[in-house]
Amino acid sequence: MLRETSVEGFVVAAARYEIIVRGRLGGALVRSLNDLEVWSSEPGATYLGGWFADQPALHAALARLADLGLELLSVRRLPDAE
Repeated sequence: MLRETSVEGFVVAAARYEIIVRGRLGGALVRSLNDLEVWSSEPGATYLGGWFADQPALHAALARLADLGLELLSVRRLPDAE
């Protein structure tokens, strides 16, 4: 499903991303990431995901994860659903 959002008066297509960080996140940390979905949290990695309006929004989320001391393992854009 393609999502659209308005950014500074322009309609842009939002994109869904999967973000993988090292380690298992505790409950308090997961709750602090309320704008991201947690798909899986295993001992070795936690899978997060969400819709981002644009690249600056994605970069802001990645910066927040870095500020929390999380080690980024992977970021990938998921295919648009038809």
